[in-house]
Amino acid sequence: MPIQPTITAYGGGTQQFPVFLNRAMVGYQFEKTERDLMRVINSNVARSPSKSLNIQGANGVLLENVVGARKHSNANAIGGDSLLDVSIATRNGRQFKINTKGTIAPVQIHSDFRSIFASSPILAKKFVRSAIAKYKQLGFRDGMPVGNAPGIVAELQGENNARIVRGTPQMGGPVDYFFEGSSLGEFDEQQGVFRMQANFTSSVDLAKSQKFFVSMNAPSPGSVFNFTKQDNFGVPIVHDQGGRALSILDRSFVDRAAQVIRI
Repeated sequence: MPIQPTITAYGGGTQQFPVFLNRAMVGYQFEKTERDLMRVINSNVARSPSKSLNIQGANGVLLENVVGARKHSNANAIGGDSLLDVSIATRNGRQFKINTKGTIAPVQIHSDFRSIFASSPILAKKFVRSAIAKYKQLGFRDGMPVGNAPGIVAELQGENNARIVRGTPQMGGPVDYFFEGSSLGEFDEQQGVFRMQANFTSSVDLAKSQKFFVSMNAPSPGSVFNFTKQDNFGVPIVHDQGGRALSILDRSFVDRAAQVIRI
């Protein structure tokens, strides 16, 4: 049975999840979940007298008039993990874009500055500008050693949160649903309904129910602040020795020592 792609699926709680414990195993399980979902949909469509069916998630979400599913490449346009894993086709021509890594996917997919910038350039630029303003407020100046400068974190609100959840075409989005659970289910041929043991959480519902955070790691010891030099994206690097490192987190992963800002 495929693992349920949630924080607790990794057996170590929130502290161990970012390390992914065994990346090869997790990658294999995600790949298996994608293939299992595609195959179970296509096999049950083939069983259906009308060659179509309705898929009902364990949480009650209904995908109607499904005629097939297709697995997609694991890489997005910028070379990272894609938000799109499986597309589900319907009789009326609509394609539902599905991410099979579960509701933690926005954290996994947005693991660096490039991925956050691809989903929302406005968010990435605004966060970096606000982080620099916070460092200046704390007494740090351009050219100063970073000392014990903290990391910076901001809770995402409204459209900023929605953009990170659904993604952009560069990231494999905009994704429609996050699939979470087992690919097993039961097909009722009389009603034409395939009832699955997994949830389908819409990107709209996830963006409304779960707030994500954008985080900048604390600068490495020995670094020097550089608030003026910009990278190829036209965004300040903040400090030398690798520059700023951004990622998306959920509340469980936020460093309590980080400075919180509003953007």
